[in-house]
Amino acid sequence: MGLYQIWRELHRVGRVSVGTAHGRRGEIKYVAACAVEDCGWSVEYDDVSPAMVAAQGHRCPVR
Repeated sequence: MGLYQIWRELHRVGRVSVGTAHGRRGEIKYVAACAVEDCGWSVEYDDVSPAMVAAQGHRCPVR
């Protein structure tokens, strides 16, 4: 399965993308992930609101 089938971008906050993805058990999750190559930060939530708050609060250590 290609990445385009499991990730759908909903919003972008600075360098952080917020989108939907499939969780470990196949359920839909909301994910906030930093787009900087060496950062590797991401979080997964059941609702879009906490994902947006996490995206707004992320301070990337890689500049």
